[in-house]
Amino acid sequence: LPNRLRNLTSLEDLWGARVDSACTAEELGHLTQLRILEVYLRRDKEGRWDERVCKALVASLGKLHRIQSLIVRTWDDNLVPDLEGSVESLSNLSYLFIDKTKSLPTWISPASLVLLSYLDIGVFQVRSEDIQVLGKLQALRSLKIYMFDDQHVLGNLQVLERFMVSPDAFPCVIKCEFRGFTTVPSMFPPGAMPRLEELTFLPEDLSGGEFTVDDLALGHLPSLQIVHVRLYGEGNVIEEKLSHEVDVHPNHPKLSSY
Repeated sequence: LPNRLRNLTSLEDLWGARVDSACTAEELGHLTQLRILEVYLRRDKEGRWDERVCKALVASLGKLHRIQSLIVRTWDDNLVPDLEGSVESLSNLSYLFIDKTKSLPTWISPASLVLLSYLDIGVFQVRSEDIQVLGKLQALRSLKIYMFDDQHVLGNLQVLERFMVSPDAFPCVIKCEFRGFTTVPSMFPPGAMPRLEELTFLPEDLSGGEFTVDDLALGHLPSLQIVHVRLYGEGNVIEEKLSHEVDVHPNHPKLSSY
């Protein structure tokens, strides 16, 4: 990007901005009319994050009070650095995409992101507390959260401890996608996800695991239209149970398994 990027003071959309210097990161802070911002972050030649770049980017985000859509990607398979400190400026955010980060950032919370309706995030660690927090995002309509393993591979199932969100969780979510870690419908009790139409989840092998086929019941999700499920282990048992569930559900949701 040119060093005089700061002169584009009326710019509202900026896509594909490669931020690999503190100078470029600082320039972004002068674009106070930005509503959509997509940035690519890149490590230095030694494979390290330049702390000056990260600090300058956070400082710039703190000045962009009109931001509605923020997309943060890395140039390679590296993690997105922590963006703590930019919370106040993101109060108008409705769309958030983060490529890969260690865990759910603490600033993704009901108090700081009251307008967030779309969240797409890749993490290397998911805790049951994270799902509880996401369930309290009152405006959230679409959620995609996926977990990578140590080799940055999506596909190896990570087993979470059994948990259950509150009955008023995910009040506006229409589409929900969980990948890379164990989830079952029983984690969302009656009252939760009342508007959910499309669900993607990955149950663990039910043979000797913590979950049973009863955890696959779908009747408490009244708006359900489409179910995507990835099968592990006892796939036939899971598919048979889900086929029964969609048959007896009032909406007869479409079942897709792989």
